[in-house]
Amino acid sequence: MSEIVIGPVVCGYDGSPDSRRAVEWAAAWARDHAASLEVISADRAVGRVVAFDETARANVEGAMRDQLAELTHDVPTTYRVVADSPVGALVEAGGAASAIVVGSRGLTAREDFAMGSTSAGVVEHAPCPVLVITPRTPLSPTAGPVVLAADGSAANDPAVAFAFIEAERRGVPLRAVHSVEVPRLPGASLFDLDQLAESVLAEDEKEVLDALAPHEARHPDVAVELILVVGEPALTVADEAAGASLLVTGSRGHGGFAGMLLGSVSRRLLQTAPCAVAVIRPTD
Repeated sequence: MSEIVIGPVVCGYDGSPDSRRAVEWAAAWARDHAASLEVISADRAVGRVVAFDETARANVEGAMRDQLAELTHDVPTTYRVVADSPVGALVEAGGAASAIVVGSRGLTAREDFAMGSTSAGVVEHAPCPVLVITPRTPLSPTAGPVVLAADGSAANDPAVAFAFIEAERRGVPLRAVHSVEVPRLPGASLFDLDQLAESVLAEDEKEVLDALAPHEARHPDVAVELILVVGEPALTVADEAAGASLLVTGSRGHGGFAGMLLGSVSRRLLQTAPCAVAVIRPTD
């Protein structure tokens, strides 16, 4: 995934405030990327009805258009009702999409749930970049840097490529954040842990720099800042993303394996990030 795929931006909509925020972000993303927008409402029961009744379909899609017109009026937009689960419909549409945008919660999620089942399922299975809009995401994109959760792994490379492309397109710096968490082993003093952390960061720094180097060569106009920190990765990366226009993460890193759909750090970032999060899955 070294280049952004040309295709529509797909967004899920269920009438909830979170999904409306997602549509607003999706429209802005489509506008900025000169792409069209496809808004999908997926429901097995409603979808089956409209599949056999064109008047019902026109009414439902017309209602969606009326509800969202002020957000999408200047973006070529289509509205579809699909007889499928939301995850299934969005993942299928993602096959031809440049990005999928989802809210972190929908109508069925409780306020104390940081991430709903639809957003989690789409992030885990989508074949294209997924942008998750949380209640902490600003109402409109900011002019802050693009922040990358960098771990130096091969699985993270598509996320690195995406982050550089977005930073160059926006004309903002790229802030690559690498965090190391040192376990507090029995018998280890605080001094020992500090020394261990410094040693690990020194080893990791070269690995992360090597992973960034080919992308820096392709995007020489992007100013890159590497931040090395000690702490719980999801929390420290989220802290460094304060004021960012976008946080980019891979779906799994050093601790992941081929069968793991979404790593623990990526999942936590979707709960703690103060801005929109783009999750980029490896191509394998």
